[in-house]
Amino acid sequence: IALAKYDCEVKVLKKAKESFAEKERYYDFGERNSLFEPGLILERIFDYLGVKSKEFEKFKELENEIVHFKKIRFSDGEKYEEIKRKIEEVRYYPERQKELDKQYGKIPRKEFERQMTLFEQVGNFEMKNQKISIKYLANHYYLPVIVSETEKIDYLNHIINVDSEVRFIEQLEEYLAKPDNIFPRFDWWMFSKLDQTLDEVLIPYYNPKENNIANFKPDFIFWAQKGNRYLILFVDPKGTEHADGYRKIDGYSRIFEIGEQKESRNFSYNGFIINTKLLLKPRRGIAEVLENYKRYWFDNFVDFAGKIS
Repeated sequence: IALAKYDCEVKVLKKAKESFAEKERYYDFGERNSLFEPGLILERIFDYLGVKSKEFEKFKELENEIVHFKKIRFSDGEKYEEIKRKIEEVRYYPERQKELDKQYGKIPRKEFERQMTLFEQVGNFEMKNQKISIKYLANHYYLPVIVSETEKIDYLNHIINVDSEVRFIEQLEEYLAKPDNIFPRFDWWMFSKLDQTLDEVLIPYYNPKENNIANFKPDFIFWAQKGNRYLILFVDPKGTEHADGYRKIDGYSRIFEIGEQKESRNFSYNGFIINTKLLLKPRRGIAEVLENYKRYWFDNFVDFAGKIS
């Protein structure tokens, strides 16, 4: 009867029977919404079980998954040379810093301070009342990094301009300036901004609104190595606390975690043991996050460090 009424495949019907026998494994009873239409509930179950999921195959070396920095375009021809010059100056920031340091004590103090001020301002650029900062972040995947002060910017694309991402970069810079930050504990580490439209770093999860497997694309990815241990960290500072955010976490957990305690799986690759972490930053503070999801959220970088150590 179910095959005819709901037009479902035999394998889906078998999966439904299995799910009824292991309901704690397949169903979330946390929501308290009431729906007194058994037929509709059954139809949704068949739809859900009929969705073709994506399976994790293996880790691989980064190739063309992060490409947005190759697509950055500047739309104003008149100021092209100016912004190009600033980008080049910031790119060679360490060398310029060393040259300036050598001048200390050899030139008048006021002249040194003047050059230092110019040096610190070299990454500032403004056009059409829209300001950007061209930054040298030593551990970023590509250099330099361009950050906008306003979300709306019409002369540059594929840069960091979303408010939550901008604040994350600012807070990360402040944290890295502290001598007790966690990152020196690693042999090496690196991170990158991810573009939602161009980059292919994603985590599949089930979207019940569309009844399909959607792609969760975090805003940042970190890589860190200590000995033969390798950490891949996905960070989404604009993470929302509502159900959609929890579904993204569930999608991550199904691939990268194991057991009731949700421990990170150990993956082997080229002599390394790879573990993963997912961290999101709530807009209104971690207190409003559901208890069993709090381990995936951070309020500040002290909390951030504690959850990746």
